[in-house]
Amino acid sequence: MTKISPQNADRFCKTAPQSAQFALLYGPDRGLVQERAKMIRDAVFGEAYDPMNHVKLTESEVDDDPVRLVDEARSLSLMGGPRLVEASGSEASLIRALTPLLADPQTLSAFVLLTVGDLTGRSKLKQMSEKTDGFGSVACYVDDARTIPLLIRQVLEEEHGLTITSDAKQALAGQLGGDRALSLNELQKLALYVREGEVTLDDVLACAPDAAALELDRLLYAVTAGNALVVDQEFDRQIRAGTDPNQILAVLRMHLSKFMNVGVAVAEGQTVQSAVQGLRPPLFWKVKDTFMAQARDWPLNRSMKALDRVKSCLASIRQTDAPVTALTRHCLFEVSLSKA
Repeated sequence: MTKISPQNADRFCKTAPQSAQFALLYGPDRGLVQERAKMIRDAVFGEAYDPMNHVKLTESEVDDDPVRLVDEARSLSLMGGPRLVEASGSEASLIRALTPLLADPQTLSAFVLLTVGDLTGRSKLKQMSEKTDGFGSVACYVDDARTIPLLIRQVLEEEHGLTITSDAKQALAGQLGGDRALSLNELQKLALYVREGEVTLDDVLACAPDAAALELDRLLYAVTAGNALVVDQEFDRQIRAGTDPNQILAVLRMHLSKFMNVGVAVAEGQTVQSAVQGLRPPLFWKVKDTFMAQARDWPLNRSMKALDRVKSCLASIRQTDAPVTALTRHCLFEVSLSKA
C-alpha cells in the first residue's frame, strides 16, 4: 500500500480495517494524530468497544521490550471480537517489532496502530510503511491556509448546518492552526454558541478563548517589523494566556509563507500589490495594510531563510529536552532580526 494522500487520509482512517492490517500516524500536529487515532479505534471496534481487546503500549514500554508488541499483535481475544494494539516508540524499536510481523502477517490477530512524531523523508519506518501491502501511512501535518477553510466548512457548515460571513471566516482562520484538537474544540464551541443561522464576526470575537489569542497578529507583525521589544512583550502575554509555543511557531510559519508567496509572485513579474491581492485565502481586512507595508521588506530570499529557521526550531523542540518556551522566544528574535 502506498502512502495515503492528504485528501484520502480521513477516509482511510474511518475504514482502516477494511483495507489494512497496520496503520502509521506521524507528523508534528499531535492533535490531528490523536483525532485520526480515534477514527481508527472507532473503525476497528464500531459499537462493540471492549477495553479488554484494546492494548495500548507507551513509548517506554515498546523501547524497553519491542517483542511485547509482537506478542500482543499475535495474541487472540479471550472473549472474541476485534482487537487493537496501539503503540508508540522509537523508530528502531518499532522496526524491530514490525519486522517479524510483516514477514508473517498470517499470525496477526489484531489491527496494529503506530503513532509517532514527525518523520523525515529518509525515515526507514516511513519507507517500510509506504512499501508494504496492508500498511497505511498517514502524515498529520499542521493545518495551513489551504486546510483551515476546509476544516471550518466541515464543522460549521456540514456538521452543524451554519453559514459564516466572510469577515468572520477570515478572523476565525487566523485563530486556528497548530493543533487540530484545539482547532476542533474552538469550532465546536463556536457552533454551540451560535446554534443556528449565520456566524458573524461578533460571534467569533465573543467565543475567542482569550483576548490575547485574538491579538496573536500583534506578535506576528512585531516579528516581521523587527520590533524586538514588542516581540518580547507580546510573546510573554501569549504565554501567560496559555498559548502553546508550538502553535505560535505554526502560525508564524503560515505568516512567513504568505510573504514567501508574495516574493514568488514578484519574482515572476507581478507587483507587490497584485501579489498581495492574489493571496488565498485573502488577508483579513484589519491586517491587510500592515502586511502590505511590510511585504517589501520581506523578499523571497529573506522569507525562505526565516522559514528554514522556524523549521529548525520545530525540529530542535522535537529532538531535544531544551525548554520549548526558551527555544521559541529565541527563534522569534532571530527571525525578527534577520536580514534580507
